[in-house]
Amino acid sequence: MTDQARSSPVGFFHFPGLGHFLVVLIVTNLEIVGLMGWLAVATGKGLDSVFGNLAILSSLNQLDQFISTIGRARFASIFLGFFLLMEHIIAQMDQTGRGISGREFTEILSFTSLEAVIWTVWLLLIPVNGVLAIVFFLGSLFVEHQITDNVKKGLPFLHFARLDGKLFRGLVLFTIFEVMGAVVWVAQGRLIALALGSTLEHYVARNVGQITEKDELRSSTQ
Repeated sequence: MTDQARSSPVGFFHFPGLGHFLVVLIVTNLEIVGLMGWLAVATGKGLDSVFGNLAILSSLNQLDQFISTIGRARFASIFLGFFLLMEHIIAQMDQTGRGISGREFTEILSFTSLEAVIWTVWLLLIPVNGVLAIVFFLGSLFVEHQITDNVKKGLPFLHFARLDGKLFRGLVLFTIFEVMGAVVWVAQGRLIALALGSTLEHYVARNVGQITEKDELRSSTQ
């Protein structure tokens, strides 16, 4: 839906259509697979502990020498980054309706690497100070989500939303969904919490991606 075709911004929970919703489910599953493998390796387990005997993924678990060479934390981040990169590329193409350019790929790779680092640092901070870990996680993921939204819209990398605007509220909302799901998952081992939080995150993010600067200006004058 183009800006000319609608009189007001879509709501945060607007149903984007079956095709776009299926994309939301695909990127959600990619993120979940990446995070499950990441947490397993980062906490000293093998990929087979979460993926069982799946041929492709369990075969990665045999690369013990490679893991020991680069370190478990680094391997876990690389594993997570691979799935996040696929997720972000698919979400970008779904949002823009076209393939990605070389510049967009570089930008996506940059904020994907940032997100992998954020998850890793958050996990390291949890045993140090739980409150600090959550504050860091929430704030840094908000920045990463803002950058992701900027790249989708072709805006400057560090363009930040107006604090009184709908875009800002939307970014905060789906960041909270992701953080809540992740915290419950890691703290209590409830994968359903991660799945729910990640689904809501990507669902709302898809709609937030439809909010333009014209929408922001329009809402501020109403």
